[in-house]
Amino acid sequence: MSENVQSVERALDMVGTLVAAHRPLSVAELSQRMQLAPSTIHRILQTLLAKGYVHQDPVNKRYDIGPEIVEISRSLYLRYDLVRRVRPYLQELVDATGETAHLAELYGTAAMYLSQLEPLTMMRMFTTPGSVTPLTCSDVGKLFLADLPGSSVEMIVQKVGFIARTPHTIVSWERLQDELRVVREQGYAEDDEERELGVRCLSAPLLNGAGKVIAALGVAGPSGRLTRERVPELSQRIRVIAQRAAHDLMLAPAQVPEFVPEVRLS
Repeated sequence: MSENVQSVERALDMVGTLVAAHRPLSVAELSQRMQLAPSTIHRILQTLLAKGYVHQDPVNKRYDIGPEIVEISRSLYLRYDLVRRVRPYLQELVDATGETAHLAELYGTAAMYLSQLEPLTMMRMFTTPGSVTPLTCSDVGKLFLADLPGSSVEMIVQKVGFIARTPHTIVSWERLQDELRVVREQGYAEDDEERELGVRCLSAPLLNGAGKVIAALGVAGPSGRLTRERVPELSQRIRVIAQRAAHDLMLAPAQVPEFVPEVRLS
């Protein structure tokens, strides 16, 4: 095991030890519980303190989980809560369209699928929750790009480039800009066999009180069934359900997404 990997493992173990303790611990207590020398414990603590993952009480000098861990826990809870609360609307989409419904959020330089529900048909679209997809060639990704400042969109494209998945994939900056203008004007986004041949997807945004896109709600199906002729009617259904979901859930205002490091796509 390399020294870097061992350091990361020990830091994670320390966070786990503090969480499991349910109370602040001293260096001596951490040393005893983790079976590491006090000098090693102190060195790891300094790194975690600098990153906000650990907090030291200025009076008793004991250590506890820091604000960054609390923020991670809060984010995970909000994500789980959003999936739980949106599920009835995913089911409504499945019932209304006969296609697979999905929920996604912005995840760095990609979009991550949080949930999906499938119809009772022979041919379904399977998108594993937790999987990521490029922003430039997916319906959900275009929704997030259309909501970001132009400088952030340009930075993302410079970092990850254009990923040509099919002959229909957008592979130029000019065409992407035109596409994002269309998304803003029509209020929904489309993946017209751009990520996978034979598959068409449509999504509409879930907006918070500030009018920012916090998630994407949509459907995916085989292009032979989800035809071009169905797009106007289906896109309207999706928009209505997404708007009602955002209203019913009373989604709170969120901060404008900040640019984060690149997400590598397999």
